[in-house]
Amino acid sequence: MEIRYDPFSPSFRENPYPAYQALRRSAPVYWAEQSEMWVISRYDDVVECLKDTERWSSDAMASVLTGSTRRSDGSMPPGAPRPSVVASDPPVHSVLRNIVNRGFTPRRIFAWKAEIEKTVDGCVASLKESRQFDVVQQVAIPVPVMVIAQVLGVEPERYVDFKRWATIITQGMNGSRRHLGFERSGAAAASIEMSEYLGVMIARRRTEHADDLLSVLLRASDGEVLTPREAIEFANLLLFAGTETTANLIGNAVHALLDHPQVFARVEKDPALIAAVVEETLRWAPPVHYLFRRATADVEIGGVRIPSDSIVAILIASANRDERVFGADAGEFRIDRRAESPHLAFGFGAHFCLGAALARLETMVALERLVPIVSRARRVTRRLQYIDSLQFRGLASLEMEWA
Repeated sequence: MEIRYDPFSPSFRENPYPAYQALRRSAPVYWAEQSEMWVISRYDDVVECLKDTERWSSDAMASVLTGSTRRSDGSMPPGAPRPSVVASDPPVHSVLRNIVNRGFTPRRIFAWKAEIEKTVDGCVASLKESRQFDVVQQVAIPVPVMVIAQVLGVEPERYVDFKRWATIITQGMNGSRRHLGFERSGAAAASIEMSEYLGVMIARRRTEHADDLLSVLLRASDGEVLTPREAIEFANLLLFAGTETTANLIGNAVHALLDHPQVFARVEKDPALIAAVVEETLRWAPPVHYLFRRATADVEIGGVRIPSDSIVAILIASANRDERVFGADAGEFRIDRRAESPHLAFGFGAHFCLGAALARLETMVALERLVPIVSRARRVTRRLQYIDSLQFRGLASLEMEWA
């Protein structure tokens, strides 16, 4: 069977999983000619790429998504700022990670729980105001935007702006406007607009003694602190990746329960199973489908030689359904699954998602409130519409009405 797959082809947006399965079976290391990159689809190979930061550089995350230039050896010219935490490699990444970790300690995340519950309750209350409601538009999307904004100390009246900026950037980097480039798509302008606002915020934080996340990251500790520019980049990352990831996770979890009524009935009787729902959703329908890396040398993986400086698309969504790891029923949604290896929805190794615990907490709280409500409603949406992105995967809408 001839395989044709391209990470940036809209033809796979509706359902990419059959293509992933074909790649795993017949071409686990595949050359995508149109996008000029290699595609890695099997679990073991994906883990190898993610954990080996010497042979697989994360600088591709910036160059592929924004079209920025890079040096083939991954080095930076003298005086250049440090790359972002997602587009850097050790030792630079280690320094940045140690700084930003201060803002995501278990104690700090637990302290956010009450505010998260208040935010979710406010959004869920809006579902009761009319006969029809939209789980994605009224809960899944606004909750993470409001939470991240609150964590950063953003004024409530700017929440709408942050969602608008995140949407434009997503479309420009891996959505329908990607072909226009980062500038012509409007993504660059949205990023600049957001950065200018954050710059004003950060300037204020340097003279105030607040306890929000930006203030923590700007406050010196053991001689290490984010520069204002790095703080802006990190806040950009949180507002973009953090909100999109969690919104998709909440929507995908509700959709999975609606599509599996027997599982839904179990969860409705025993809310303690919600944690298992979150983990199986992360495996079965992850909010992020692939990441990018650059080969720093000639590398052989899966029996295929990949030349130095090649770009690789790492299909974590495919790895999460690899039958060699999760069994012959890997394509099924099962909340009682027991796998020896973990899912890769939040990555692996040095670049394991910094906000994983926060995303899990937001989704848990949201599902605790949504399960009783959704169980008393019926789905109106028949044809699913997905967000305008090829790398992120989640529903754009999930309309329901009271039964």
